[in-house]
Amino acid sequence: METKLIEASIGTIGTFTTAVIGICALGLTIYQAVLARKHNRLSVRPHLTRFTNLSTQPGKGVLSVDLINKGIGPAFISAFEVYLDGNPITDVKETVNKMLSTRQYHQQITLLTDDYALSAGESKSLLTIAVVLNDGESLDQIENELGRLDLRVDYESAYKESYRLDTREGQYPS
Repeated sequence: METKLIEASIGTIGTFTTAVIGICALGLTIYQAVLARKHNRLSVRPHLTRFTNLSTQPGKGVLSVDLINKGIGPAFISAFEVYLDGNPITDVKETVNKMLSTRQYHQQITLLTDDYALSAGESKSLLTIAVVLNDGESLDQIENELGRLDLRVDYESAYKESYRLDTREGQYPS
């Protein structure tokens, strides 16, 4: 009788141990799946930034404003808006013409639509101004004048996570 009781106890302990190991394995599998999901989301996260480049040569200066995706995934543009002194504008070319009306210059403007995708590492020139510079002139005055322009880009990752680049942050109340 004692032998059957000991065998029954060993069987119960074995069954309990198997159940605990199974539950631990399930828990670790779920934990690893959560970590893998977080990693996958990070591996496709875009990060947009604005970059201004100034270059001068005798008699000529070029100012360009680029939008760059420094993230490791594509940025799907959902909204793109340009502001002057914190107010949205509809005609960027006309606004720039008014801002630089006293200067001789050439401009190239690119406006992104809400269905554009900016690949990881891709750079898009948004505004390029080539201006005639007289002796002793620099691009500083033009940069200050165009600094009144701001940009808001709403974009998403491949996982539909939303992000925003807003160069007005900290400058104008929302």
